[in-house]
Amino acid sequence: MKEKGYENVSIREICDAAGISTGAFYHHFKSKEEMIKIGFGSYDEYLAGVLETYENPDPLEFLRFVLLNQTEYVMNETGCLTAELYRALLSSNDRYAIGKFRLYYRVVAKYVALCLREGKFTAPLSADYLTELLIRIIRGDIIDWCLHEYSYDLMEFARKDLDVVFAGICGGTK
Repeated sequence: MKEKGYENVSIREICDAAGISTGAFYHHFKSKEEMIKIGFGSYDEYLAGVLETYENPDPLEFLRFVLLNQTEYVMNETGCLTAELYRALLSSNDRYAIGKFRLYYRVVAKYVALCLREGKFTAPLSADYLTELLIRIIRGDIIDWCLHEYSYDLMEFARKDLDVVFAGICGGTK
């Protein structure tokens, strides 16, 4: 899919490249769209491994790390398939990507709460609102990157956007 594009690759080609039968494919997935959604869900598994090795104890820096790590994962691992994920998510009732049960969401929420408790965030906003805000900003950056056909450095823009937002919710300091 990365080489040919999502629309230009058939399930048969996917199966041939993976060395499996189409029956095996349909045993695990209903469609290409479902395969993509499940594949993107692998970020939480990746994040669990990353969290075991991250050592910066500052909750604000940890929060920045997690948000940018997810952005970098999308940029490097899914690249040009990201737009297809969002198309698939928008055309289905599957809400996994925005589920509060996800490890990604829970980690962001935990570190937003720590930042509030330690006085790093001074804006009079709730932990729930700030968690949703930060995730929306990163998701918005990713969608904008897709709309611009992956033509700019997503990480550079995500860092700048987080700097602006963190300056605002940290009372002008980061």
